[in-house]
Amino acid sequence: MKTFRKGISILVALAMIVTICAVDSPKTSQAGVKVIVGKKLNVEITDTDTIVVKGKAKAKSSNKKIAKVDGIDKYEKNSNIHIKGLKVGKTTIKVKVGKSSKKIKVTVYPKTVSGVRAAKTSETSATISWAKSKGATGYKVYRSNSRNAGYVPIKSVKGTSCSDPKLAKGKFYYYKIQAYGKKKIKSEDLSNPVYVRTWKQIWSDEFNGNKVNENVWNYDIGDGGWGNRELQYYRPENNIVKDGKLIIKNEFQYDEDAEQCVPDSYYSGRMNTKGKFDFKYGKLEFRVKQAKGVGTWTAGWALGKDKVWPNCGEIDVFETTSSRLKQTIPQSLHCKKFNGMAGSSANKHFDTTVTTATSAYHTYGVIWTDYDITFTIDGQATGNYNPDNFVVEGRGNQDLTVWPYCQPFYLIVNCAIGGVLGGQVTPEFWTKVKQEGDIGYYEDYLYYDWIRVYQ
Repeated sequence: MKTFRKGISILVALAMIVTICAVDSPKTSQAGVKVIVGKKLNVEITDTDTIVVKGKAKAKSSNKKIAKVDGIDKYEKNSNIHIKGLKVGKTTIKVKVGKSSKKIKVTVYPKTVSGVRAAKTSETSATISWAKSKGATGYKVYRSNSRNAGYVPIKSVKGTSCSDPKLAKGKFYYYKIQAYGKKKIKSEDLSNPVYVRTWKQIWSDEFNGNKVNENVWNYDIGDGGWGNRELQYYRPENNIVKDGKLIIKNEFQYDEDAEQCVPDSYYSGRMNTKGKFDFKYGKLEFRVKQAKGVGTWTAGWALGKDKVWPNCGEIDVFETTSSRLKQTIPQSLHCKKFNGMAGSSANKHFDTTVTTATSAYHTYGVIWTDYDITFTIDGQATGNYNPDNFVVEGRGNQDLTVWPYCQPFYLIVNCAIGGVLGGQVTPEFWTKVKQEGDIGYYEDYLYYDWIRVYQ
């Protein structure tokens, strides 16, 4: 009886050893596979990623609909196992090296969202849209007031657009989109950021009332060519506020018998805000109907308050040219490097055709930041100046020869007659207001509906 019990004890002990060995066996097997790269793999759908293991390996997927082994490169010491994502989900890849094996978890996630756009639908709302992402069943929208940090989710949507209706004025809003798929598996990366900027109006002249607001404007008076061989004499009475408009009246006399302009008969208006209003960075817009008389040269612009031209910098938000129909609108910048004078590198300007410039109001604008300047017409970008393009190294906005736009600027409005961009003056498209003998008296008008500055 003792012998029988002893035999039973030996058999139980042997069984325990076998059981322990059976339990420990997979661990022993797993320990034989050394994963160098890809111990836990995340693969974007339709893309391929790699598991690197020590030794010559074999591999297979537990769910080939989600991810498959897309080839193995075997080298002297390592094997590169290429895994291709086919469908959003989770699976495992069983890797064998000799008699040892290991299971590696693989997650296939949706494509990173691309094609993101953001546009304001009003001063306090925006719409964000993007391209459909492969493998996505929905999208999460993130927002921040900073480009590089602080993003928080604001919405989850099924489609490829959403609205953001409650924006505060005077701020940047940056957006990133993340796709998610089955079981809320998210794309590993968020999209590149896009932004909208809401503006807060800080200054305007709507030209209400019946006279120029001299708390805001100074009159420029006199002639002398103004540096551009212009013909007119500027005087205060040619700046007229009427019916909610600033009207700059241009005048000249024409000897119809001699078929030539009367010398020294040219008059117009010019005003500036120097010492009364200036600003640094923001959006400036002029709502204008251009003068149409041949030989007129309209302008809405700004000068740096410090230093002298061209070192002070100049921003020409709009001008007209000597073209007969006044349909070409230059928008220009002048600085020490670019000013059109001897020794400079010509001018930096962007020309846009506006076929109704003299018959309808259009909004001419500039968006001025601490690193670039963008011109606009009726809200559409027409040209961009980035000073980084004009320096050999470093940031262009640190070089005053190409970027004097780091100081406050004041505003100027005027209409010149003749000169570099006005060209030859003729009575065409001017209005004859009276005739005295052989002399015809002609007028033309530049209309400002409003001027507004935002930050």
